Amino acid sequence: MNNSLSENSALKKIYKQYAGYIQHEEQNTLSEPETIYASAFNDMIAVANYDKDFAAELLDVSYKTITRYQKEDKKFSPLQSEYVLKTIVLFHKGAKVFGTADSFNRWLDKPAYGLGNLIPRNIITTVTGINFVMDELNRIEHGDLA
Repeated sequence: MNNSLSENSALKKIYKQYAGYIQHEEQNTLSEPETIYASAFNDMIAVANYDKDFAAELLDVSYKTITRYQKEDKKFSPLQSEYVLKTIVLFHKGAKVFGTADSFNRWLDKPAYGLGNLIPRNIITTVTGINFVMDELNRIEHGDLA
């Protein structure tokens, strides 16, 4: 139980750091592409509980390249930045809708009716997939399950 408390505290700290972006995304407003520092990769791994090599593949780079970017204090490309930020927003929204990160993670691994019975975790490997899952979370949140 103590571990989950510290994990929740760590996740809250991460979400607080991205609060402006989370709010912006939840309001569904258009903005200019942002670039973020490679250090945000660690935040994405923490909220999504991804393996570092798998997460690096999602950004189309090696984990070794990401660690080099982090050491050199480099920014990701706009596409990489968008994926990282949207992943953080998605996991924040999921925890909010389902009450806990654990509940959201369980939902991610089951076929979702509103997504054509696809398994959400399998489609959040792209920004488009994240957008579809985010739309489904919005429907769930508002009770629009039909």
